Amino acid sequence: MQPRIFIVVMFGLCILSGCEQKKRPDGMPALFPCSITVTQKDQPLEGALVRLMPESGSFEWTIGGKSDASGVAKITTHGEYAGAPAGTFKVLVSKIEKQPSAYEQPKDNMSDEWKEWFAKSANEKLPTFRYVKAEFDDAKKTSHSITITKGKNNAAFDVGEPIKEEVK
Repeated sequence: MQPRIFIVVMFGLCILSGCEQKKRPDGMPALFPCSITVTQKDQPLEGALVRLMPESGSFEWTIGGKSDASGVAKITTHGEYAGAPAGTFKVLVSKIEKQPSAYEQPKDNMSDEWKEWFAKSANEKLPTFRYVKAEFDDAKKTSHSITITKGKNNAAFDVGEPIKEEVK
């Protein structure tokens, strides 16, 4: 009786601690931990989209992440598997945002106020702005690259002067 209780308790602890891994898709290569720090004029850049594109050949899985308040993007493959495959990649960085609505969004999503807000904000013609020079989001123009190898991979890239240009 004691061994069964032990096994049940260990299984429960295993699930709670996150040792149950989701099976990766067939054909996905081994992935290695990777984080990329993005700065703009030596200051952390929050909300930047960081993507890795193979320098040669092609790759069927998307690789990238979004930078946090400290400018760090934890790289995932296919949007949910931590890390990146081995290889040399161009590092593409972009930050494009739509100007926020002039109307304050209600807190309760199911209220009549929400319906009114949605109707007003849906008709707004809000501009979209680019906050990182377009060259950093072009595999043919960017000078940023990273080679992913077995083990932890960390890199830092600066995307130059801050900009705010309207995307047409």
